[in-house]
Amino acid sequence: MNPINIQKIAASFGLFSFGFLCIGSILMGATVITGIIRGMVGAVVFALIVWLSGIILLQEDDRGIDNVDDQKEDPDKGTQLDQSA
Repeated sequence: MNPINIQKIAASFGLFSFGFLCIGSILMGATVITGIIRGMVGAVVFALIVWLSGIILLQEDDRGIDNVDDQKEDPDKGTQLDQSA
């Protein structure tokens, strides 16, 4: 996964949570300013959760790739095994 994709996913979660919390708060009787503030706080919180979890998952994925590359070849094997006799 690409870090840019993680940022896009986090931004979409943030925008969705902003709209959901802002409109939901206003419909449930909060003032407009309070609804906007709740939406902004929710957007920041949910976007950070998704962004940080994506970074953590990306680091674990990179470690798995590095472990495969670090394996050494068996010196008893031939160097050109793909050629036929």
